[in-house]
Formats: sequence, C-alpha cells, structure tokens
Amino acid sequence: MKRSILIILHILAMLLVLAGFVSLRDYSVRGRGISWINSSSFEDSIRFSEMVSSDIAGIKRLAVLKKAFETDNSLDEEKTIVTAESMNGGIVYTVGDILTLSKKFGYTLDNDSHSLVVNRVSDVNNYQIRVTYKEYDPYYFQNIVPGPSQGVMNIRDLCIETLRSIAEYYSLKAIYDSPESNFQYAAYFLTDDEEELVVSNAEDLSSSVQSYGKYLVVSSDYSVTTNIVPQPDNIMQGINDFPYADLDGNVLEIGIDTMYLYADRYRAAADSFEGYIKNAYYYLAMLIGGAVLMLITLVPIVRDSDVAKTGKVFVMDRLPLESMILILAFGAVAVYGMFRIGLYNFMEVLAEEGSWNFWCKTAKMVIVYIFCVVILCSMYRRSYHGGVFYNSLLRRGMLALADDSTDMIWSTVAGYGLFMIVNAVCIGLGVWCSMNAMLSRFYVFAAIMLFVFAGAVDIAVYVLLYGRRKQRAAINKALKQISGGNVAYTIDEEGYSGGELEAVRSINSISDGLSHAISEQVRADRLKADLITNVSHDIKTPLTSIINYVDLLKRENIEDEKIKEYIDVLDRKSARLKNLTEDLVEASKASSGNIKLEMRRLDMAELAGQAGGEFDDKFAKRNLEFNLSVPEEPVYILADGRHLWRVFENLLNNAAKYSMEHTRIYADVRKENGNCIFSIKNISQDRLNISPDELTERFIRGDVSRSTEGSGLGLSIAKSLTTLMGGKLVIEIDGDLYKANVILPEYNEEMDEAQKNEPNNTI
Repeated sequence: MKRSILIILHILAMLLVLAGFVSLRDYSVRGRGISWINSSSFEDSIRFSEMVSSDIAGIKRLAVLKKAFETDNSLDEEKTIVTAESMNGGIVYTVGDILTLSKKFGYTLDNDSHSLVVNRVSDVNNYQIRVTYKEYDPYYFQNIVPGPSQGVMNIRDLCIETLRSIAEYYSLKAIYDSPESNFQYAAYFLTDDEEELVVSNAEDLSSSVQSYGKYLVVSSDYSVTTNIVPQPDNIMQGINDFPYADLDGNVLEIGIDTMYLYADRYRAAADSFEGYIKNAYYYLAMLIGGAVLMLITLVPIVRDSDVAKTGKVFVMDRLPLESMILILAFGAVAVYGMFRIGLYNFMEVLAEEGSWNFWCKTAKMVIVYIFCVVILCSMYRRSYHGGVFYNSLLRRGMLALADDSTDMIWSTVAGYGLFMIVNAVCIGLGVWCSMNAMLSRFYVFAAIMLFVFAGAVDIAVYVLLYGRRKQRAAINKALKQISGGNVAYTIDEEGYSGGELEAVRSINSISDGLSHAISEQVRADRLKADLITNVSHDIKTPLTSIINYVDLLKRENIEDEKIKEYIDVLDRKSARLKNLTEDLVEASKASSGNIKLEMRRLDMAELAGQAGGEFDDKFAKRNLEFNLSVPEEPVYILADGRHLWRVFENLLNNAAKYSMEHTRIYADVRKENGNCIFSIKNISQDRLNISPDELTERFIRGDVSRSTEGSGLGLSIAKSLTTLMGGKLVIEIDGDLYKANVILPEYNEEMDEAQKNEPNNTI
C-alpha cells in the first residue's frame, strides 16, 4: 500500500515537472531560455531584443515578397514568379497564372483575411514540372538535395505553396505597413536591375531615428549603431538577392517608441512584462518543486523493501542485464515511434506545426526517464540476488575466458567472425561495383563474381554446419541409447573429425566401460547367489542331522527338567536356522530371477481369503482382529499361485508378529486403473524409525532389538517375487501406521496369448 502511494506521488510529481516545463516554454527566448526574468525593465530584457530580431526577419521577408509580387505597392498579377521546365520545353508562370490554376484545383484566398480556402476540387490533370527558379524563395535550390529529381514537383503543390506565400505577403503587410505603430522602420535594398527598393512605414526616419527610446541603424559599410541590449543577432543575416553595397547612407533604420503611444504588440508586451515575470517564477518553482518531490519519492520506489523480505524475482530480472536493457530500449523506441505517428496524425489539430518538435523532445525525455527508472529498479533487485552484474553477459564472457574451454570458444567466435567479415566485404564491394556499373563492364563482371563468391562461401558453410549437425544428432542418439540401457551401443568413428571425433571416442569408451562393469556386476551377483545356494546346501546336511537327533532326544523318557529345557531350546533354534536357510536360498533365487514361474489366471480375492484364514490362530494368539474386504465379483490376475501365496503369507506373517496387540488388521482387494491391488495395514507395536524402501531390503526388521524369530527376508522375498510376476510391492509408513500394497495387472485375453508364446511358462 505504501509503495503504491509513493508511485502515485511520483507520477504526480512528474506531471508537475512536465507542466512547469511546458509552461516555461512559452516564456523562454530562443538561445537564452528564461534568463530575461532578471531584467529590470521590458526595454532592457532579452524578450524585447527577441521581438526586434523577429521584426527584422519579418521586414526582410516582406522585402522578398514585395519584390516577388508587388508593383507600385500593390499585387501585380502580371509579374513572373516561377520559371520551370516541362516535357514541352521551358515555361514561366505569373501571379495570375498561379491564381487561375489554383482555382481549378479548388484553392483560393479569402478576400478579407487573405487566408487559404479549400473549395470543391475539380478534375484537373496534376502534371509534374522541374522548377528552376522561384521569385518568392531565392534559397530554393540551396535547401534541397542535389540529384536527378532536384526541383521536380507537381503543379498542384506549386499552386498551394505560392498561395501560402501570397497569404504571408498580405499578413506581413498588415503588420509592418501601418504607420500607426510603435515600431518604425526603413530598409533599403538594391534589386537585380540595381534599382533601389524601399520597405518602410515611416517617412524620413534617418533624421530622427536616434530620438526614439530604442533604435538600431545599419550603414552601407555594415557598421551597426544601436542602444538595444542585447543586440539582435540577425542584423546581418538576410537575403543576398538584396545586397547592401553601393547604397548611399543607411540601409536599415529601426526606431521603437518606448512611450508606447500606439496600442500594438510592443505596448501589450510591455504591459504584461511584470505579469510574465511572476508567471515565469511561478512555473519555475513548480518545476523545481516537482523535481524535488520526484527525487524524494524515487529513492524508496527503487529501494523496494519487499525484495529483501520476500526475495521475489521478476521475469525481467532473470534476463542478462545487457539483454534486459536492450529489450527495454527497443520497447522505448517502439513507444516513441507510436507517439510520433499519433503526433503527426492528431497533433496538427491541437498544436501549431512549429511546436511539434518541442512535443517530440518532451515525449522522448519522459520515455527515457521511465526507461531509466525501470532499469534502476531492476538493478536494485538484482543486488539482492548475487549482485547487479551477477547475471550479465559481461560476467559470463569473463568467466568463459577463464574457463578451460576458452580455446574452443575463441575458435568458434573467430570462425563466425571470419564468415561475417567475408560476407560483409563481398556484399559491400558487390554493391559498390553495381553502383559503378555504368562506368565499365568490368564493374558488372566484378559485382557478379563477388556475389557468386559470397554465395559459394555461404553454401560451403551451410554444408559444413549441416554435416556437423548430423554428427551431433548421431552423438545424441548414442547417448539416448546408452542412457536407456543399451550399453553395447557404439558409433563408427569414420567420417568424424575435430571435437565430434573426440566425443565419439569418449562415448565408445563409456559404452565399453559400462558393458564391462555390468558384466562384472552380473558375474558377481551370480557368484553371490551360487555361494549362498552352495553354503545353504552344505548347511542343510548337518542341520538335518541336528534336527533328527533333537527329535530322537525328545522321544526319550528324560526326567531331568533342565535337560528337557535345553532340548526345547535346541529344537526352536534348529527350526529357526532351517527357516533362515530356506528363506536365504529363496531370497537369492528371487533376487537373481532364477525361479520357475507357472503363470495362470487366479482370483486374487479368493487367494487372499484363503491366506487370511491360515493365520486365524496366530491373530487370535496375539488378540488381533483381522478384517478382510473383497468384492463380490472375481478379481482375476495372471500370476504364479504358489509364489503369490508366499507373498501374502509373508505380509500376513509380518502383521501377526509386529502389530500392536488388541488392534485390528485391515486388508482389502480392489481394482484400480487397470490394476488389482491387495492392501494390508496395521498399527505397529514398536516405533517405525525406518524408511519404506529400507524395509524391503534383506535382513531388515526395524528397531526391535532383533528379539523376534524373523529372518528379515520376508519383505525382500515378497518384493522380488511380485516384481518377477510383473507387479510391484509398495510399502507406506505414516507414523505407526504400516501399509503394504501388492499391485498386479488385471487379467485380460492378451495375457493368455502372451503366455502361449512363453516356453514352459517359466522365467
């Protein structure tokens, strides 16, 4: 919430700065800003000098337009103003010709305001001409790019341009020809035929010009006499078509009556000067205050405390620093481009054309500022996740240079750089030769050869990269084969070179090593199983004798109770050793897969019920209640009945030995997702401090001090037998709750077909 308020305040401060900046634009003077607000009076201000400078430019422009359009102080429609060339030869246009053509295109000048009026457009042929001279625009050819199309324009655009110049002529006459003005002037020029042209609104100004409050005089030797400070900077800037040379006396005389007897623009500016200063200070204070508020709110916005607390990472922060800056820069350029499109489509309705450049600069400034704030926020967040430059391309490049694989990296970069240089040089020279193809046939031939050479290099590089790509695809295939278990997979080394050849050799070495390791492992497992089987077989013979002799002793009429007790212990221990030996052999066979399976269709529910019934006495002995839930319909599976019985027996035996007395044992048989599941769960008498995976390992019985008669092989045997029959045994432990699930695929007819093709139904 606090951060949202800060962001809102920051946006308001930015709008305040923008409003102050936009407002001060109207108070600034070109090249001098708002420094004029320190002036003591309007006549001593830069604003006054700027107005005089603007008027000097106005009267010089009026002189050009008078020379172009006027005869005897009135518009002359017979004056030639444009010379041009067309397909039919040279052509000249007078003022009257342009006015007539403009009417055909639907453009006229209003009789009162002399502004451009657009009427209904007639169907007129808008042909093109090459303009060679414009009387109202002496600098025409200096402002366009030389070339074959220099001066070419259509007649409609020429008419519009000329009408606007005529409208400007009337506008300037209305401003500067009136004698009732505080601004009095007289300008003298020489025309092309060396006749003197006078532009003035005062008679005999030379004798009294210095009596005005402010004056400016330029003599024929270009010396300037004035009390206007600062001096206007465009006094000598003018029109070369009106040279000052060879004129007697002064060539420019200006006097401004600072008493302001007439109500014109000078008096209006003088009257509002003090108010202008106050407004300028007000807007300057608004700009400075907004800037200070922006700075105050910017710091906590960038230093987002939530980053340190939550450690959240934005998507843009995951990008390399340089990539993030580049993407944001492209986004800023795109936004600015859309703004310019909107500006030129809509701003012409809202603002004058002269202010468009200002609005473009303002928008650019705002976009760049937002761009910088977003980057600062991201850099601050990055400082909490390894550092500002931790995730940067520069750091990665430096780490790459320090890596052992630098040689390979540099060779790749150098190869790609050479490829780009060859293409750039060939295409550049080819384009240059194409541009000079008109000079000689040699350039045509050279351009063709350069483009062919560049194409040949590209094709060669493509073929090379394609071959490398095929080799890498083969290497990836080999890796997938080996990771999938096909450790004997190898690749033919023929046709490989460089790094790919080394990779192939390494893969083949890995394949050979894995095959050897797996063979050794299989051999070791086989030897281990044989050892267990042989040792168990060797133990059985003396163990059988011990059991038989113990049985004989039990049949003797021995009255000594001590001896009877010893015989009972021998009987129990020998029976346990026999069970352990049998379980050990069976576990060894089950883990190695050396067991004959007779797979038949069985009803899991019926088999579970029979197995549960066998343990009723054991359950009753420990006060356990066995609850079995089975569905009414058969639950058919494909399994070996004898070995599945052993699985159920081991699970039920575990439940009978390790369940807490006076508790219930729950078992059920169900179908689920194409599988048949036998599930049994009980509450353990002792704490289960072992993981489910460890319980299915050999000789694991939990933390019960090994006081029970179990061998620790029951679950391991059950798991191996279930796996051999195509199922799995899943053990779950939740506190003291123990749960075992035997999962086998549900029987279907396809299993019968598979069994028929299995020889002797054995594994």
